[in-house]
Amino acid sequence: MKRRRVGRREHADPFMEELNPGDASEPEGRGTGGAVTDYDGDGMLDLILSHGESMAQPLSVFKGKQGLKNHWLRVIPRTKYGAFARGAKVVLYTKKSGAHLRIIDGGSGYLCEMEPVAHFGLGKDEASSLEVTWPDGKIFTRGIAEGEMNSVLEIAYPLEEDSVTKPTAIECGQGFSMNENGHCADTDECIQFPFVCPREKPICINTYGGYKCRPNRRCNRGFEPNEDGTACVAAQVAYFGSYPSSASRFPPHSVHSSATLLLGLGLYYHIYSL
Repeated sequence: MKRRRVGRREHADPFMEELNPGDASEPEGRGTGGAVTDYDGDGMLDLILSHGESMAQPLSVFKGKQGLKNHWLRVIPRTKYGAFARGAKVVLYTKKSGAHLRIIDGGSGYLCEMEPVAHFGLGKDEASSLEVTWPDGKIFTRGIAEGEMNSVLEIAYPLEEDSVTKPTAIECGQGFSMNENGHCADTDECIQFPFVCPREKPICINTYGGYKCRPNRRCNRGFEPNEDGTACVAAQVAYFGSYPSSASRFPPHSVHSSATLLLGLGLYYHIYSL
């Protein structure tokens, strides 16, 4: 069976690319569901596919074997009754790559459900601290000890304020700083002085845990300039609760122009009302 990947192009038809799945090629049939989980507990995610609906067909299990020497951490938040805390938000802060966000989801697709576990693959990086936010707003923050890497952490629901413990010193990691509430917050490099972006790329975009510099090129809605400013590519912007993956910062002259326009309109309506 042929596999194709489809991508968007500005002012042009979508492009299609033939793919060779290799060992992942499935027989002709009807796939009904799939799930990703750590099937054998080695810290590597495995893929499980189910087939058939009215007629039973065997499952396909694709075991993850790459990166067996990399660091990982799995976090399982619980409710006050001990159930899986679906809807909880887990943020893991690392020493090199900043923050990593996971949401404990309750499902994914037809006849399948993902595991209610926040899985973090960290490569050679190490975790420094952990923050869990439950759907009711309760927050638990704690540090991650060196010996806790490559393990599964069960996080109980904090019943009282004094149950929010910090067994090790919290390190927010690069691109983050401790706020007045004792939580790690994103540092907005785009408002720092001196300005962080060079003259040839004056548009500063604050990302979660970092920033990007873009050339001053206009693109249609849903597109943004590429790294060298030679073309417009599909924008990749996503928001997860209060954690945006990217947020545009407008040049000072555009903000000044907008403020002048609003002030002028305000004076006009005030005079008109008199």
